[in-house]
Amino acid sequence: MKKIDIFKMIIILMCVISFIGLLLPYQKSIGEYREYLQENPDRFNVKEVDITNEDAIDVTIIENFKVYSYAMNDDQSDFIRGTSIINVMLIIILVASTAFILIFILRNKKILSIIFSILLLGSSLLMNADIVDRGVMPSSRYTYGISYYLYPIAAVVMLISIIITIVKDRKNNKMKSNK
Repeated sequence: MKKIDIFKMIIILMCVISFIGLLLPYQKSIGEYREYLQENPDRFNVKEVDITNEDAIDVTIIENFKVYSYAMNDDQSDFIRGTSIINVMLIIILVASTAFILIFILRNKKILSIIFSILLLGSSLLMNADIVDRGVMPSSRYTYGISYYLYPIAAVVMLISIIITIVKDRKNNKMKSNK
């Protein structure tokens, strides 16, 4: 009977949690702004991408993706277009990295899993740094949601788990070859 690798299970669980994180708040509205959004839930916050005030109470990464995708193609300033392109790419890297980690860990491709864990960590840290640098949060309107913290932590947990799995495999192979 094959032993279940606890670290492989941790990696798979973190990938599942990361996919769920796309639907969890990345930004949480606060204070009077939150009250205003709650009192006027059906008003459009960003009409062009069909986001209402209710959606803007707690903004997910998916909703950010919609807004950035729209702004990327809109005839606004070069700064807004550039920022939007960067954030769309970071979100795509975040999602794709999570998918590739899951695929590669299930196929026992640990080195590839490490590479995509590093990409996941980098993209999430860059995305977080950008939104803070632009003053979107923390601000008088928004603060950090759970997904803001989730991805760097998940990436580090996956990276450590993959490294432990590699070390354990090498130890096991060394013990087998010494027999």
